[in-house]
Amino acid sequence: MMKLKNLKFAPIPAVIGLSVATLIAWGINHWIGFPFWGVFAIVIGSMIVNGIIAEIEDDAPGGFNSPTPTKSQAERQP
Repeated sequence: MMKLKNLKFAPIPAVIGLSVATLIAWGINHWIGFPFWGVFAIVIGSMIVNGIIAEIEDDAPGGFNSPTPTKSQAERQP
């Protein structure tokens, strides 16, 4: 695994993600007729945006990576 600051690159999940994106783009190209590379770019962009949003939500207080609620959230719980 190659590390870039806090980021780490794992080739197997990257290949799986690109394969899924390719299959989705191919399916849209085949059934709807949109250009493959345009659809592929949109799918990759959507996957990146989804990953960023998921990371922000998971790192927020009470999220998956920090399950302890904030003080105001703890006060609202019965």
